[in-house]
Amino acid sequence: MAARSVSANISNKLNIIAHNLKRAPKPDKIIFDRRKRPGFYSEGIASRLPAAYFKWRAKPGVQPPAIYSTDPNAGDWMKHPETGERIRTKKSQIKVTYLRESQLGLWSGEGIIEGYRKTHKTSGIRLKKVWKPFLQKKEFYSEILDKTFTITVSLRTLDLIDEAYGFDFYILKTPPEVLNSMMGMALKRNLLLRLAQKDKVYPDDPDKRDKIYRRYGQYVIPKEEAEWVGLTRSQAIAKQRLIEEQQNPDRPLQEVYTEQLIAELRDKEVKGATLDDDLDNKSRPLLSRLFGSKGKEEESTT
Repeated sequence: MAARSVSANISNKLNIIAHNLKRAPKPDKIIFDRRKRPGFYSEGIASRLPAAYFKWRAKPGVQPPAIYSTDPNAGDWMKHPETGERIRTKKSQIKVTYLRESQLGLWSGEGIIEGYRKTHKTSGIRLKKVWKPFLQKKEFYSEILDKTFTITVSLRTLDLIDEAYGFDFYILKTPPEVLNSMMGMALKRNLLLRLAQKDKVYPDDPDKRDKIYRRYGQYVIPKEEAEWVGLTRSQAIAKQRLIEEQQNPDRPLQEVYTEQLIAELRDKEVKGATLDDDLDNKSRPLLSRLFGSKGKEEESTT
């Protein structure tokens, strides 16, 4: 009889849920085709992200510029063999695999290349080969932050830093697609935040501060915009959620009741009652309601 009563209660609850679903409002249009579904940033909290986040994030689907080609020694222009006309050289881009470790360093678009090599230049067996970038750890000093960082970099990164006339210039000038690094974007965010707060740039040395702003003044942006530079999608959503919670003090009742329950349980533990004993006392009436006399017998035996 107890089993029948339990199954009857479950069926009644399912009937109530089905009845409520029928009365619930239906969506205007259900899209099953993924290609026609709205994008991630067009719904929910992601649609309320500020324009500063989209301004400083890497463009979706855009890969780092091609630095490898079939003929790296060839120039950008060549002479047509028949007409003598000056035409652009056709370079086929080689596929590059970017490892996760590259996000924790500054590789500047370098990665893993898979290909083949021959045992002889003109003839021989074709064997698989993997080309890896030459990496090394170097120390770099940031004038703006007045700190030294030890970062894993590639040889191309060292050349680009020399071309930019300094580490800070390289981080500030290089777009996100070329940096292709979470560490690089985090450094860019910290540099822009420090420039946006003039009182924190060498507070004890006004001459040094003026020198910094004469050199890097073109990169100064508002602090409200600098806070969104280089954030990942999850970090940006968490930041936006925190901002909305601060603007709207109303909290869901679920969070309020959860905190009250945790506080009550802590008070009982302090007074001497354990959490397991409290849960056992609350679960016994439930067992007796579900299983009837069997639950009472189990309670008596325990």
